[in-house]
Amino acid sequence: MILFFLIITFIANIGIMFYSVARKDSSRSVYFVLLSAALTVYTAGCMFIELSGTDDGVMTSLRIANLGIPFLAPCLLLIVVRLFQPASVKSWMLPAVGTYGLLTFLCIMFNNRHGLYYTDVRLVDIAGHLVHIEYGVLYWVQQGISLLLMIISYIILFRQFIKGNKKLRSHMILVIIGALMVFVANVMNFTHILPNETDPTPFVMTFVLILLTVAMAKYKLLDIGVTAVSKALKTMDDAIIIMDSDWCVLSFNDSAKSLFPSLDFHPHTEPVAKVRGWPPELEDAGILSKIVFERENESVDGAKSVFTYRADKNKIIDERGNHVGWNIIIRDVTGITSLVSQLENLATTDSLTGICNRRSFIEKVTRELDMSVSFRLNISNALLMYDIDDFKKINDTYGHAAGDHVLCSTVEIVKKRLRSYDIIARYGGEEFIIFMPATKEDALYKIAQSLCKMIENAKIVYNGTRIPVTASFGAVQIPPSEKGGAEIMKYYNDAMLAVDEAMYDAKHNGKNQAVVGIFKKSGE
Repeated sequence: MILFFLIITFIANIGIMFYSVARKDSSRSVYFVLLSAALTVYTAGCMFIELSGTDDGVMTSLRIANLGIPFLAPCLLLIVVRLFQPASVKSWMLPAVGTYGLLTFLCIMFNNRHGLYYTDVRLVDIAGHLVHIEYGVLYWVQQGISLLLMIISYIILFRQFIKGNKKLRSHMILVIIGALMVFVANVMNFTHILPNETDPTPFVMTFVLILLTVAMAKYKLLDIGVTAVSKALKTMDDAIIIMDSDWCVLSFNDSAKSLFPSLDFHPHTEPVAKVRGWPPELEDAGILSKIVFERENESVDGAKSVFTYRADKNKIIDERGNHVGWNIIIRDVTGITSLVSQLENLATTDSLTGICNRRSFIEKVTRELDMSVSFRLNISNALLMYDIDDFKKINDTYGHAAGDHVLCSTVEIVKKRLRSYDIIARYGGEEFIIFMPATKEDALYKIAQSLCKMIENAKIVYNGTRIPVTASFGAVQIPPSEKGGAEIMKYYNDAMLAVDEAMYDAKHNGKNQAVVGIFKKSGE
């Protein structure tokens, strides 16, 4: 009867082992494969013991069984640790388990010489297949190590079960039941309470593997994003993080690990927001798409650079329409952001002088005027325009490169007199326009005249030659507008007409001077 159940158990173990191998899930499944393979070998050894008819046959069967026994407790522990305390998994652990199993097997292989593992092995009843075994010191050492590893597994399991959320507990219940069954089997094996010293371990461990397999299939317990993280996703440049509905990390690809190295050690029972370096912009679960954040990264040579990322958070819905998790896709958009910034700069900046161009100036000034109306700021603003006198003569005399130098130099001179919130722009050719918010009328002429004198007195030198430069200024006071919106553009055009006329009056009056014009609304 025992042989029949062992055969059934062996077949079940073979099936579980090939099922776990065929899944090709992740590093966590490697330990599950090893556990099922070790149990298969152990069960095969127990079968051979039942079939043995001599003492030598029993000893050979024990050697086969002990090819698997040493791996049972360590592999179970590795599965538990990899699931719930991934930061504790080290690269040396798997080789250590293999070394431990090999040493144990060698001890049994040469047991006839030292007798430290089994002191006596006899077949006392061939018909009933009763085997008498007396254990040596090394056997109890090996049993003690296995018991210690099992206890550590139980502590981790129950600790995570207690502190975990409701969903995690429901997923862990099959694992907890299996762990308790293994504990009961070990007690039964140590106390020999079963008849004929029957070892319940193969049967119980196989049942536990069946429970774990059910958990794998039902809850994707050992998966690392079965659908979302395939080999293609693993190698994507975008960082991809898969989470359950409670925002606990289930899986991630290599790009995510590169962006957040601590993900590799982050407990799967903790929400992703606790990952070291996690951006606060991503903590708001209500925002589901196009979240932009910046992050300072350090290169191999130690240089630090600021990178811009865009994140999209999406719900994962199963085939029944239930919300089962989240995925976050994070893309490095630094290059795109830089390109957009450059394009914006080209569209709004004068390439020669580096100040605003006409288009940008109009947008900024009309916005300022509209805000004054919206916020009922009863303030007057000023508009100044200047033109380089005899600029064509400068180009003809000193060359166009010198002319460009003159334009840039006058801009730098004027900017020294302006406030940080004043707006200066190149309006066209050698004409420049200045908007000065909250400027009183009695100060307007003084400002324009001082700028005129600053340019006249400046030492503008090009290729060792000083170039005499003067400019004609027009200025106009802009009273507060009563209407905003579409009316602001008309108001702006009226101001431009007034300041343009004032500047040309300065030209016609002899140049190198400032003239204050009068603002008139169209239609008056």
